[in-house]
Amino acid sequence: MKALIMYTDLMEAITVAVIGMVGGIIVAFVEKGRRDNRNDHLATSEKLDLVGKSLGRSIDRIEKAVERTEEKIDQHIRDHAKGVFDDE
Repeated sequence: MKALIMYTDLMEAITVAVIGMVGGIIVAFVEKGRRDNRNDHLATSEKLDLVGKSLGRSIDRIEKAVERTEEKIDQHIRDHAKGVFDDE
């Protein structure tokens, strides 16, 4: 009878230890995944910031080019209205 009680106590201790180990492994995997996810988000955020800055500069250049083109077209239309091209 004592052997059965000792065996039961031993199995109980082993079961608790296995559950603890499995829980520890699961926690380690979850923590690693969380850290990897945070690092991925940081890298993506930095890339988006770079793209945003470059896009902003591109938009500024396009706006200036549009303004210059608009000024040229307006001047051309004024020239037509004044009859500048009538002698040609």
